[in-house]
Amino acid sequence: MRLRHARIELELHELSRRQGPALLLLHALGGSSADWAEAAALWAGRVYALDFCGHGRSHWVRGGVYYPELLAGDADAALAHLGTAAVAGAGVGAYVALLLAGARRDLVHAALLLPGRGLAGGGGEPDFDRPLLAAFTPDRATPLPHGSDPALRGLECDPRPTVYATRFATAARRLLLLEDSGERPPWWMAVRDTPAARAVTGDLRSGIVELAAG
Repeated sequence: MRLRHARIELELHELSRRQGPALLLLHALGGSSADWAEAAALWAGRVYALDFCGHGRSHWVRGGVYYPELLAGDADAALAHLGTAAVAGAGVGAYVALLLAGARRDLVHAALLLPGRGLAGGGGEPDFDRPLLAAFTPDRATPLPHGSDPALRGLECDPRPTVYATRFATAARRLLLLEDSGERPPWWMAVRDTPAARAVTGDLRSGIVELAAG
């Protein structure tokens, strides 16, 4: 289905129509709703996956400026359509899930944060020594998938202050952080220590089970 956020049209995919509570899935940087086929089979209720702007079948942003709060606006438009829901996000989608869980406490009863591309951003503080266009320099080792807006690479360099992240975590009702052997950026570690958060181990299946159990 098509949704509108400001001047952008977004694609929200219905992956499951089973009766029960809704789950909204938010993909990693360069991903799309197609990344969530396994998750749809693990949730007992309705399942929806959003294509963020610049990804999948959603429109690109004119001028090519992307930041996490813009993606959070995309997710908020989807949540307004669904009503109350649990949220699961991977990579940059995990950070967006955190913002949504804190900003929409009345609608998001729990959020699962998963590793993935775009999780770290540019660290906990702005890097004023970084050249302005460094974020948009192509990296041949880790190209974005075909069909993604190349300007999305800026999301790999945006600062993620820990104080900012913990304010959203403190406002959230319940957060699960699925940890693996990969990178745990400063904002993740700060959120992990807030009262609403709990670190869990395992895979996507066990994380969805934990999310449903709350």
